[in-house]
Amino acid sequence: MKKNTTIKIAGHDRDPATVTLEWLESRGRNGLRRIETLGWKRLAAIYYANPPSSGIRKAINAEARRCGYTPSTILALNAG
Repeated sequence: MKKNTTIKIAGHDRDPATVTLEWLESRGRNGLRRIETLGWKRLAAIYYANPPSSGIRKAINAEARRCGYTPSTILALNAG
């Protein structure tokens, strides 16, 4: 059985990684990006569910650095 590698949104097939990155970078009602409001435990789960050098991992690494954390340390502490 072939694994479904797309998500259908409004009648269009979309790549899950692209949809996830757009969702993380979009702003909520409070004006903050979702990547800024999610906890590190949730961000670590999203981070480790995606392949290395993906846009999602790069965005989470950048957010960790923006907050003054070393990405590998903060993500390892919150993994699992």
